[in-house]
Amino acid sequence: MNAEWTEPLIRIGVEQVIARLGTPHSVVSADGSIIDKYVGVVPELLIDVWRAVGFSGYADGLLWLCNPDEWQPVVDEWISDMEMPFHDQWTPFTRTAFGVLTMWGARTGKSLTIDTQNGLIIPVDQTESMIDELDIDLQVMVALDVRPEVREFSDKDGDDDEPMFRRVHKRLGDLDASTMYGCVPAVGLGGSFTPRGMQIVNAVEHVRFLSTVTPRQVMNWKF
Repeated sequence: MNAEWTEPLIRIGVEQVIARLGTPHSVVSADGSIIDKYVGVVPELLIDVWRAVGFSGYADGLLWLCNPDEWQPVVDEWISDMEMPFHDQWTPFTRTAFGVLTMWGARTGKSLTIDTQNGLIIPVDQTESMIDELDIDLQVMVALDVRPEVREFSDKDGDDDEPMFRRVHKRLGDLDASTMYGCVPAVGLGGSFTPRGMQIVNAVEHVRFLSTVTPRQVMNWKF
């Protein structure tokens, strides 16, 4: 096959991803030595985003770029001893204000989500979208898109089936890079996932705590 047909016709630039992230809620720089460790492990586009904007927060604190060094031990605790439909080298790269984590798999792409409030581990093999560089870039772009028209996908509905973020943000105020909105007591301990049931908590500590008190379930969905 002619080499020109094996190259992607389009590549997504870091500027396009940053435009979809919008204005930072909180700017958090990233140490270059941390980023360098993940070259060749996560997509080049994600490396470029980290170099450009660090591990900042967006959409008023609804979405945060993860420091993978900080969050990797937490992810490992969540998936340890769980029967997964496939295995990969997963790197955490986003988290939401409610502790939903998104991981990049070296072989399987954007293939693991963990909803820590509800104990749901959701693997979705994206191997078929790992052949073309454009498909890889699109996975990154979709994960980092918090424009108003798609922001609902990063939010969570409460027990009343209404989106939570705006209501909780109004009640509790801003988050920073070390905090999240956590249900206290945790859902696994009988807490209610409502604005009144939320508190601002240390993100890493709370998510680690949730792994010990929340029944974990692998959702082996096929699409």
